[in-house]
Amino acid sequence: MLWLLVRVVFRVLRWAAWLLAFLLKHGFRQGRKALRSRPTSHGSARWAGFYDLVRGDALGGSKGLIVGMAYGQFIRFKGDGAVLCVAPQGKGKGVGVVVPNLLDHKGSVIVTDPKGENFAVTQRHRSTLGPVWRLDAIHPEESDFFNPLSMIRKGTFHEDTDTAQLASFLVIPESREGHWDTSAKNVLTAVIRHVLHAYPEEQQTLSLVRELIAAEGETLRGLFEEMASSRIPSIAEQGRITLNGLEHPETQSVLNNTAKGMAFWSKDRVGGWITQASDFRMEDLSREGMSVYLMVPDDKIDIFTPFLRVMMGCAVAALMRSKDRPPPAHKPMLLIDEAKALGRLDILATGMGMLRAYCQTVIIFQDLGQLRALYGQETATTFIAGSGAQVMFGVSDTRTAREVAEGIGRQTVMSSSYGTAAGNLSLVRAQHQDGQSETGRDLLDAAEVRFMNPNQCIIMMPDQVGAPIKGTKVRYYKEWRWRGLYDAWRQAEGVVVTLPTSRWFGDDDDMPDAPTTAGPGYARAGGSRARSR
Repeated sequence: MLWLLVRVVFRVLRWAAWLLAFLLKHGFRQGRKALRSRPTSHGSARWAGFYDLVRGDALGGSKGLIVGMAYGQFIRFKGDGAVLCVAPQGKGKGVGVVVPNLLDHKGSVIVTDPKGENFAVTQRHRSTLGPVWRLDAIHPEESDFFNPLSMIRKGTFHEDTDTAQLASFLVIPESREGHWDTSAKNVLTAVIRHVLHAYPEEQQTLSLVRELIAAEGETLRGLFEEMASSRIPSIAEQGRITLNGLEHPETQSVLNNTAKGMAFWSKDRVGGWITQASDFRMEDLSREGMSVYLMVPDDKIDIFTPFLRVMMGCAVAALMRSKDRPPPAHKPMLLIDEAKALGRLDILATGMGMLRAYCQTVIIFQDLGQLRALYGQETATTFIAGSGAQVMFGVSDTRTAREVAEGIGRQTVMSSSYGTAAGNLSLVRAQHQDGQSETGRDLLDAAEVRFMNPNQCIIMMPDQVGAPIKGTKVRYYKEWRWRGLYDAWRQAEGVVVTLPTSRWFGDDDDMPDAPTTAGPGYARAGGSRARSR
């Protein structure tokens, strides 16, 4: 009896093993066949899987820009080109893209910092990697100094083009006719060069340039007469042109608009204060570990567009000049939050392709409409094409959602149909029909993009991973590896410092001293700036 029971159990186990092997073999064969014959007549888009990310070297590691998470590891962009991030305000781009890369990146960095949150959270850690400079329009009394005129290579063949480039940063394109902008740039270029050659070094500031252009009557005429008699031909030529047309309404209009555009750099304003001297050289971004924060009030960000344009423009120019230097171990990172606030910055649009050789770039817009409004349809398309990675989350406007859905692609799915045809005679029964056909649908349609899980993001890195990625947003404060490296941010009311009345009347005795070089007279404690007396 026991022997019979053993034989029965043995046969049952043998049949179970055979059945399991058959099912596994058949399932594997059918799965392989299904993958091999995946329908693609209407599109072959699919989400990237684990092996796609591993094969593209996008999962984990310590190199590359952090753009999201998947399978418990960082998704890193290690290709060429910029990272274009599209995310509205309050959707987590700071905690998910900006701060993680500031904590992770070992090389130099320059970052736009609305509210000053990035500085407060990351400056302590960044100070362990190298010098930290804050150009702080929120608390100017605590700001470091940088004079954009220090970017001009005076006395070289580059002087004219460097000055023209700075003038293009100072003139914000607003008119539909480029003639007005060109005229303003030409006047500014000549006046800046005149300041460089006719005034002492300590007076060579944007405040002086604005003061000269805003003058009226005989004072203004005297400026252009001085320029017309300059020993430098190009300065003299522009001086004569402006002098001869000084009574012409068009020339007057150009000068008036230029003076208004330069108002931000007046002595009694934040722009004039921060640019009165230089604590550091922007060219040093191409070395290891230097950090520069461009801090502006988020509720007045449009007012500080000139400040962000000029400083970020100088940074881009400095990085593109670094090609003759030995490359650093880690490329500098250019991190532009709220890129709309820069206005149309042509050096950024035209230099997207070239910048990849000198730095890693992250550019953040609230939606693609902002990008197209600034640069126009054609240039914006080039801008997007020049980016090596696109990261989207929290998309809320329909047009951007449609464009994201288009960019992800379409997949081919099987559509089932079923119908019944009633018979018209008693001998003819009702006919039932069913069938399947291939059709196409978006991997995610516009509505699905808009109503995605708020913790998810869409990442496209076509040169690195051959399929779109549905990832998870990073939360830097949830990552154990960064514990103890960041500080809490508290948006406290700043101390309002009243400038002495003599500041407006040219008496420098009561004004705080401004250094002319980086280093001397300064000490750093806890990331804040303290002047030694």
